[in-house]
Amino acid sequence: MGKTAILLTCYNKSDITLKCLSLLFSIVDDKFDVYLVDDGSTDGTAERVSHFYPNVVIIQGDGNLFWTRGMALAWRNAAKFDYDFYIWLNNDVYLFNNSFKELFSTSKLFQDKAIVSGIVVSQEGITLYGGYDAYKKLIQPTGKANEITYLNGNFVLIPKYVYQCVGNFDTKYHHDLGDVDYGLTAKKLNIPVVTTRVAIARGETNSICRERMNNTTLLKRFEKLYSPLGSPPSINFHFRMKHKSVFNAVSYFVFQHLINIMPDSVNKAVFGDKYT
Repeated sequence: MGKTAILLTCYNKSDITLKCLSLLFSIVDDKFDVYLVDDGSTDGTAERVSHFYPNVVIIQGDGNLFWTRGMALAWRNAAKFDYDFYIWLNNDVYLFNNSFKELFSTSKLFQDKAIVSGIVVSQEGITLYGGYDAYKKLIQPTGKANEITYLNGNFVLIPKYVYQCVGNFDTKYHHDLGDVDYGLTAKKLNIPVVTTRVAIARGETNSICRERMNNTTLLKRFEKLYSPLGSPPSINFHFRMKHKSVFNAVSYFVFQHLINIMPDSVNKAVFGDKYT
């Protein structure tokens, strides 16, 4: 493996971040450089990380970056030093001992010219992240590198070749869709996007519905929809124009507003638990 930078972004939850870093450094020692964006944490995250891991490069955000823009900032800082590999790592992902061996050996199968997404499982071994196929079915570990259509950005290896072709994240995205967009952009350039062959990390499920908030007022529902942690229609429109079609972008823009105008009871009757 060559010169490698690991990229993280966080907001509060210092205990989770420290646990992630503890497992990381127990595996790699000081072999890799770590860049952490602290996006305006108020719980002393930056100070605690600096105390326990003084070699971590901490970059301060303004509290309004969220995941995609935070990761983009970490990447811009790391890219100044021309690494051979970049690794996206969510701070709530806990690595297995085989994590890096599997990431890099899978990358070698593609001559270090592919995106490799680590499969992340729950404590019970249920697959949570990695990527989805063309039918939006979550890809399971099968002992081989499986093709991803919709990329999850929880634990991902980006070789230098891929970075040179695709570049950094599209910062039109605030929080959601930045990872999916990156994978689809790479595929348009004929860059393979694949899973690891086996699970290589543990994580926690995130069952939040970004599209619609139930049991609240219409105003609060739309405030959540348009917030960075919701599913802002303008960002979805950008994503669908970029990767689908004008018709798809316009249709989905209208759909997002319709499902949020619907009363909870009508939404439940029409869509079941999909948007709850």
